[in-house]
Formats: sequence, structure tokens, C-alpha cells
Amino acid sequence: MGRWAELWTEHRPAPLPLTDTEILDWLGEYCDQAIYTRPTPEYTGGFTLFCDDIKTSAATLRAAVCLAAAKWKEVNE
Repeated sequence: MGRWAELWTEHRPAPLPLTDTEILDWLGEYCDQAIYTRPTPEYTGGFTLFCDDIKTSAATLRAAVCLAAAKWKEVNE
């Protein structure tokens, strides 16, 4: 893979394995906004979260929160 591909590829940390309670707590503490987009024939839909200036999207709320938490942890370490 060339250098251009490395520059154009989004870095995504591995999502954290959060429990249901941890997900609810994390949403309440760090996320200002959650948007659900309905699927259409052209788009799969899913959730977009805005948590402490980090925008994260995924197909399910669980996946979006777990990925957002991993991104937040990486930025704050």
C-alpha cells in the first residue's frame, strides 16, 4: 500500500467492549448529540454521535458508542 493510501485511510481504533450500563453512562457523560438516520435504498443508515468534539458513525448505537469511547480514550491517553 502506498503512502497516499495511508494518508487517505481513516484511523479507527478497535471498539471498546462496553456493557449496557457502561454504554448508557458513557452516553450521558460524554455525548452531546446522537442522530439516527433511517436507511434508504442508497444508504444503510445508522447512528452518528457527537461526543466531546469527536464525531463517530456506525450502523448500531452500541457500535457507535463503543467506537466513540475507543476514540475518546485514544485522544485522552
